[in-house]
Amino acid sequence: MNNKKQAIKELIQNYGTIAQQLHQLRVSKQLSLERLSHDTQIPLYILDDMEIGRRSLQLSTLYILAKYYGKKIHIQLID
Repeated sequence: MNNKKQAIKELIQNYGTIAQQLHQLRVSKQLSLERLSHDTQIPLYILDDMEIGRRSLQLSTLYILAKYYGKKIHIQLID
């Protein structure tokens, strides 16, 4: 049971880190959510919800954003 609780805690922490990175990338490139939405064809409400943690990250959306920003995604599975 403790392993499951720890895994959930780490997942939440990682999500917050990714959401924060996405926000920081957008701001550092001086992009509005509207512009990012237009350029990526990702609905504005999804981008906004992702950045503030109201929406879970879909890998397909994360891939589109990583490609847009010229970044790579690193996913690690652990026991």
